[in-house]
Amino acid sequence: MKCSGCLKIITKEDYVVCTSKFCSRTLHTNCSNARNLTSQQKEVWVCPDCQASTRKSGDNANTPIRSNENVTHRKKTIATTCQDTQSSPNHEVIAEIRSLRQDMINMQSDLNKRFDDLLSRFGECEARIKSLEQKEKKNDQLKAQVAQLQSQLNKQTHNALRSEIEILGLTETPRENPYHLALMTANKIGLKLEEHDLDYVSRTGTLNNGKPGGMQLPRPLVVSFTRRSKRDELLKEAKTRRNLDSQEIVGPGPQRRVFVNERLTYETRHLFRVARNWTREHGYKFCWVRNGSVYIRKREGREGSPPIAIQDIRDLEKLSGIHSANEAKEDHH
Repeated sequence: MKCSGCLKIITKEDYVVCTSKFCSRTLHTNCSNARNLTSQQKEVWVCPDCQASTRKSGDNANTPIRSNENVTHRKKTIATTCQDTQSSPNHEVIAEIRSLRQDMINMQSDLNKRFDDLLSRFGECEARIKSLEQKEKKNDQLKAQVAQLQSQLNKQTHNALRSEIEILGLTETPRENPYHLALMTANKIGLKLEEHDLDYVSRTGTLNNGKPGGMQLPRPLVVSFTRRSKRDELLKEAKTRRNLDSQEIVGPGPQRRVFVNERLTYETRHLFRVARNWTREHGYKFCWVRNGSVYIRKREGREGSPPIAIQDIRDLEKLSGIHSANEAKEDHH
């Protein structure tokens, strides 16, 4: 059944029924303003409309039953109250939704902050990477400049040594005369030199290499010429006399083979040593130095391979790659 006041279905026992003979209206206790009535009063309760129609005289303002005016006014107010009562679960749902919405807003704000932090860190990392790339590029440029300067310095040093030779294998004695040794070596080779052809002559390197007695290797004898032509002439004659012995020049002592070579820079000497080892490993027969440049050759004679100039170790690495490729082709066939 429905409440005659708020027109909502009555679901509870808290209601009153009009006891008028011609009326059977049913209202919520709140809608009838009968909340404070006793059980006996509710049993004889008459709705305001019935009371208004049967009332003939007298003031009923103090009666617990509302007047006709009040009924109309109270219906609206109590209906609103009843609606609020019925909609209280909705308020809870709405409040919960609002709470969840606020939580999502807070979460989104936190995620945005973290995302901004990640972007900031990513930007810092990107800036560092760019800085490192620039430094690496600059380092490559500096390495290229250093290599170029080393090459220039090596050439300048080589030019300064173009009038010098090294005599290796001459036994070293305490009271030796370096000029006499140089002139004697040239004489044994077959070239007549005068003392005025020599600029200076001296031993170079460490005096003792730690080997006892006769096992101690003699230091190289460096000879500087006043004219480069005399130096080149001596080197040319030395190639025809390859069996020169130290005893022929110094006298009694350890028997050692004497070599006359160009004076080389440290870089060229190191490259020459590496090239000689490389030629032995790869079947090349010749490795020599001429005018400060290193050359290798696989075979001799007209049908032999042409000389190959070795400027640096990278040239040997390239040749190693070519040999590896050729060997792979031969294995494939």
